[in-house]
Amino acid sequence: MSPVLDRCVKVIGPHHTVFLPLLRLSLLPMGKRQSHTVQILETPYSTVTSGGHWFHATRETVRDYVPGLLKKYSFEELIAKSVVWIDSADSLALILYFIFAYLVDVWIAALAAFLFHYFWYHQKSAFVNTLFTPILSFFNKDFFQLLLAAVILSFMGISGMYTAAIVGMIYFFLFKIGLLRRLWNWFETKRESKKTPLNDRVLKMVLIRYSLYENMPPPEIEKMDQQVQKAILERNKKKK
Repeated sequence: MSPVLDRCVKVIGPHHTVFLPLLRLSLLPMGKRQSHTVQILETPYSTVTSGGHWFHATRETVRDYVPGLLKKYSFEELIAKSVVWIDSADSLALILYFIFAYLVDVWIAALAAFLFHYFWYHQKSAFVNTLFTPILSFFNKDFFQLLLAAVILSFMGISGMYTAAIVGMIYFFLFKIGLLRRLWNWFETKRESKKTPLNDRVLKMVLIRYSLYENMPPPEIEKMDQQVQKAILERNKKKK
């Protein structure tokens, strides 16, 4: 069992002192290094992470869709990269709220963060790329979010921005426990849609992006590339 570190943020104002208990941060033993931070449970038809992320794909699915990619990245690593983009809605919305809270009215900032969370969570698969994955992974880390919340909420308390601090506390907990993500997922499951589930769309884009990065595109993309090259050759021949 990993040791657990509890933290709380003390927001100090001229007349008020508010204690913000932060979620527990599990620390891995110093002697162990892992290339991924997601534990998974595979069934014959799906994969579930320790954080409750559900994918309707397995190791065999990846092996069939992108042959050879598992030689470059483990299945756990690919799932972890997908989780980074899934969880990024929470971390980015929190950062956005803290920025906007200093620039505009607190309620406008809260609404902007809420709407951004909804948009990003549903459309994030369109933005998946290899460049920003490590950046978002850093934003998702517990220590970064704990430090960010501690500093910003403390300054809000010192500056007398009590409403902004309280809203910030509420958003912090909502995002840390993934309540809004669970809410959007619940709405998605209630819809009778033939669309690919959100988590699986993200995993698909991760597979495509990293297979292209390693120059081993999926057969469908490779077939399209071949058709494009053929069309270019035929067009050049006609020009001659």
